Amino acid sequence: MSRSTKMQFAGIFRTTQKISIRILLTILIIAVDGLLTDYDWSSKHLNYLVIHNPPFDFVFRGSNGTFTSYGSGQNVAIWLAAKLKYTYSFVLINQTLIDKYGIHEAAFYQLVNDKDIDGIASSFYVTLSRMQRMDHTTHHGWVDGFRLVVPRSEEQSRLFAFIGPFEPTVWLLVFITVLVVVAVMTLFAMIYRHHPWNGPAVAENKTDTENGTGTNMREPVSRNVLFNYLGSHTIYVVNIMTNQGCREGSSLYSFRILAGFWVLGAMVLVNSYTGIVISSLTTTKTKPSIDSLEELAASTETQVLLRHDTSIGEQILQATSGVFKVLGDKARLNPGNLVGDPFKVAEKLETGRYAFPFIKTFAMSFVSSQFKKDQRCRFKMSKPLPLSTGYYFWLFKKNSSYTNIHSKPLVELWETGLTNFWVYNLFPPTAPRAEQCFVESTRRVSSRAPIQLSDLTSAFLILGIGTGLSVLSFLIELLYSRFRLYRLPLA
Repeated sequence: MSRSTKMQFAGIFRTTQKISIRILLTILIIAVDGLLTDYDWSSKHLNYLVIHNPPFDFVFRGSNGTFTSYGSGQNVAIWLAAKLKYTYSFVLINQTLIDKYGIHEAAFYQLVNDKDIDGIASSFYVTLSRMQRMDHTTHHGWVDGFRLVVPRSEEQSRLFAFIGPFEPTVWLLVFITVLVVVAVMTLFAMIYRHHPWNGPAVAENKTDTENGTGTNMREPVSRNVLFNYLGSHTIYVVNIMTNQGCREGSSLYSFRILAGFWVLGAMVLVNSYTGIVISSLTTTKTKPSIDSLEELAASTETQVLLRHDTSIGEQILQATSGVFKVLGDKARLNPGNLVGDPFKVAEKLETGRYAFPFIKTFAMSFVSSQFKKDQRCRFKMSKPLPLSTGYYFWLFKKNSSYTNIHSKPLVELWETGLTNFWVYNLFPPTAPRAEQCFVESTRRVSSRAPIQLSDLTSAFLILGIGTGLSVLSFLIELLYSRFRLYRLPLA
């Protein structure tokens, strides 16, 4: 047999040997899987710790150490016991530990230190600290994203809607402009009254105030006459602003030019103002709502509420930079905002002064339950937070033989969809229906900024030009009157 033929036979033998090893390994894995699936644990008894963990599990304490509990986590435990053929018991968590550590950390402490507890009838987000203390299944029992529960923005009060259209600087300039226009009109009238170079012409141009009071154009100016001028011109200017209109106070060209430009400027101001006021009164306008962690950090009205025993709470409190650190610092300023009891979370959230970052299922459940209670949408769920999706696993004691045994049944349970059914459909208190609280309005009204001074530059430019032209016209009229006075023959 040649050398090349021997080498070919050797290669075929090695290939056949590898295939045989793979076949044997496959058969072994199938056999082990079959043993695990069909393993009879009828002699085993597991004690599961039950905790109040809405919206998944609910525990209510009774008298003499009794309690009532139900929820999707306990359903999973019952299903696993039936699948693996073992008996089980539910044990109530120690309240003293809850008061000391918070409900999640109390459950972990009791699982690690109480030899009679084998597992927790709920799934948890796995962190490095939790992995070091406990074992977790290789397949998750729940998947969820993170949202904020925030109080729904209230409708803005319409009590001071008439102030909102303009910025304070615009209001100040409008007030100053009115004073200037009234002052210029009064100045024109007073100068014409005090210097009647052309008596007959000036008499024809008397103001309505003078005609009504019978004042003599050549008499010295009295305080009463001055107030009459001011009142008459103020009413005239205000009537123009309120679109009421009135008879012109004088037929002098300087007065007409000033009044004409005041009408043009007031038209821009009034139309800009009335348009926004009508919109504010006829359209629902709400305060800006919180939809992200950055907006929550910047808010001065809504406080942040954290559970120090949850994964997201730990991340925020342990952060050293960014928006997490800002939120953590705000929470630490008020120690009452750091809680570990779900009952206290619900109690504080119901006041409408807090925002709470947690999983989406909790946010949906809380918003819906409050709608069922108050028959109105007092709270809302924010957009998804920029955090990685949370995978939640079942926890057992460290180096427990039960951990791996439960992983394969959890895969089968997840594929059936029963977990989602138990969370969203089986128990009405878990996820009551309130679709109207989660539907975005199609008539969203954006927050309107007040009109700024730069937006009304044209109106004040018109008024400035009009005032300048009226002063110029007034001076020309004075010069013309003096010229005519000099040309009159001496009596």
